[in-house]
Amino acid sequence: MNISNLPSLRGYRRMSRWLPFHHLDEKLTGLFFCALLVPLLTLIACVLLSGGLSARAAVIPVMLASLAGSALALWGLQELLVPLRIGQEALRAPGRGGQPTALPTDLRDDMGQLLRDLRRTLETSESRGQTAQAMSLDDPLTGLPNQRFAAEYLRLCVNAAERSGARISVAIVEPMQPSQAEAQIDNAGERRLRRLGEFLRQWLNRKSDWLGRWHGDQFVAVMFSDQNHAIDYLDNLRREFSRHMLGLEGSSLTVNVAVAELQRHESAQEFLTRLEEELRSAKCEELENLPPPGAANVYSLAAALRKSRGG
Repeated sequence: MNISNLPSLRGYRRMSRWLPFHHLDEKLTGLFFCALLVPLLTLIACVLLSGGLSARAAVIPVMLASLAGSALALWGLQELLVPLRIGQEALRAPGRGGQPTALPTDLRDDMGQLLRDLRRTLETSESRGQTAQAMSLDDPLTGLPNQRFAAEYLRLCVNAAERSGARISVAIVEPMQPSQAEAQIDNAGERRLRRLGEFLRQWLNRKSDWLGRWHGDQFVAVMFSDQNHAIDYLDNLRREFSRHMLGLEGSSLTVNVAVAELQRHESAQEFLTRLEEELRSAKCEELENLPPPGAANVYSLAAALRKSRGG
């Protein structure tokens, strides 16, 4: 709501000049006192001007004065309550462009202080709302989109690919230490995850790439390319990351990578289930040297590399 759409304060400013009190209750008291004086002053004026005025002759001017005093009281009451109506409208109507309503702050009485306090409150509430919205979409550790945002983005990509026929490959990247699998994310683990997130953000910087945080210490990368191209690209990423992380806190951190390409008429949930199976296969090959359980039309990065070396 724009300030030009708010009720006018012209009458309130005029009333404030007539009733120079700081508090609203004092203004209201002064207004009703003046309204009550109008009939009495009219009667006194009639007596003084006409001498021996009869009661019957005084009825009409006193009644007219009473009506005038009542009208003055009603008009003044409406004008004195305008700041409250402005505050009510500001609370009801959202601001334009995400900004709170611009309230007048030049009044010097308690109503002016009320509007100033209300404006600060609305601005603080808007700021906190923007912060809460950012926190609900961003991962605080890495600054990447969080799992909720990533799941929604992936669902939209699956729907878009179904309509357009575009090829989409999705990778899950998970840090893994050869010596031990961490049971929880401690301070060192948080630093490693932050470092991995920064590395992935720098590496997956093509316009067709999208990166977000996934479950636990996992990251998800959405690439608009076929699976073979994604595997080649992530193979380079994996080698470069291992070289980049050599010597970090006395460890040589590596990553598990699972890649899958979206199939036609496959839902987002089916695709994610298949991708999770592929990640478990890659971890089995890397940690236990076991053959992967295998899933139709899904190839792990480790299996693809072994085939290429064997060939």
